Amino acid sequence: MLVLGCGTGRVSRLLQTDRDVTGLDQSAPMLERARARSRPGDRTRWVQGDIRTFDLGLFGEIVVPNGTFCFLHTREDQLTCLQACARALPVGAPLVLDLPAPDFAYFGVPHTPERLGWQGQVEGRAARRTREVWRRPLEARIDLLDRYFLDDTLVATSLLPLQLCLPREIEWMCEAGGFWVDAIHGDYSGGPLRDGCPRIIVRACRC
Repeated sequence: MLVLGCGTGRVSRLLQTDRDVTGLDQSAPMLERARARSRPGDRTRWVQGDIRTFDLGLFGEIVVPNGTFCFLHTREDQLTCLQACARALPVGAPLVLDLPAPDFAYFGVPHTPERLGWQGQVEGRAARRTREVWRRPLEARIDLLDRYFLDDTLVATSLLPLQLCLPREIEWMCEAGGFWVDAIHGDYSGGPLRDGCPRIIVRACRC
């Protein structure tokens, strides 16, 4: 199994069970942390690479968790990623995409000012994260600006643009990339796609 956008490896470790897993991510620090968290007997290898251009051989399944596909902001990038997935799967093998479901009620609010998102301690020091949000309906995009503080001192900022997708868009994207959509669910328990569902979980099979 291949996990695209594996980050620090939380999902990859949960999926390995009795099979080998490859986790791919573009961030070297994320992969370094994933390796540091590995336990004896883990059957996961960590690879640095681009989810649009990877070439690691064939896999029995590919999972794209945690909205990783939303980090692709153009049709070209989305299609290139799906085509790379198609090359890495035999006919009939599944691709699973985990995406956030757009909440259209929030699109009526173009900007949410900075708010506290988390607070606690890091190595005994007071820490907190705040988040400011911009919503761009015509582009179907949300920009998240996170600020990180230690002892009330700003130490880092992170801007994360997310390209949102609707179920019908995902279907034609998958079809254009060499897949047919087998099922779409609205949550991690396999519930139906419905208004207000938290996720869009797509299972597509290689044509």
